[in-house]
Amino acid sequence: MADGIEMFRDMSLGVPFGALKGLRIALIEAAVDPWLYHAKRADEIRRNAVTTEDVLLFRRVSTGQLPAASLTLWGRDGGYYVPNIVPLETRSLSFTEYNSILEDFVDRVARPVCDRLEVAIQLSSGSQSLEDWTSEDVATRLRRFSAAANKSTGASHPMDERRWFDFVVASHRSGKEIDVEILARWLREADGWDEETAYSLASYYQNAVALLTYYDEH
Repeated sequence: MADGIEMFRDMSLGVPFGALKGLRIALIEAAVDPWLYHAKRADEIRRNAVTTEDVLLFRRVSTGQLPAASLTLWGRDGGYYVPNIVPLETRSLSFTEYNSILEDFVDRVARPVCDRLEVAIQLSSGSQSLEDWTSEDVATRLRRFSAAANKSTGASHPMDERRWFDFVVASHRSGKEIDVEILARWLREADGWDEETAYSLASYYQNAVALLTYYDEH
């Protein structure tokens, strides 16, 4: 089984002081097939968002490998970041499709510009493991529970329950609560739990940590 799960990648461009305008122009001019710059839509987004930040919108036409999509670069202090990639002909993008579209934009448009202008590109990983969200000790306790548990009964067996409690308490003490959706996805995708049980365990975790926090505060 996999140790991590797929994640939507994040991208940001770090710009030296005074270089944002030059980067903006260069990115627009660098849009090459299958990418194009959509100035009208970028202006609409900027007006609707009532923002003073710069907005650049690029569209990628559909190819045999990837669906059509729009990618927004949103300005902020020191550069741009990608808040989202939106499909134009389908209802949603898979993790693989989203990340492949982002990587295609980086390879065809952003990287050639950034290399020339010496602009830094920050690109997050397309997969993450437990250690990205919590401590090594907490991750070990969760893996210990998951490896030994009867996956058809969750944490109902006394020994499974004890290992589950060990994980929950360690997580609470670490001060780094794991996102419920992330925990459920890890249980299901990385460690083989069925979807219903994975989300039930994630819900139990959330409630237990909330109770422990309340106990500490009262």
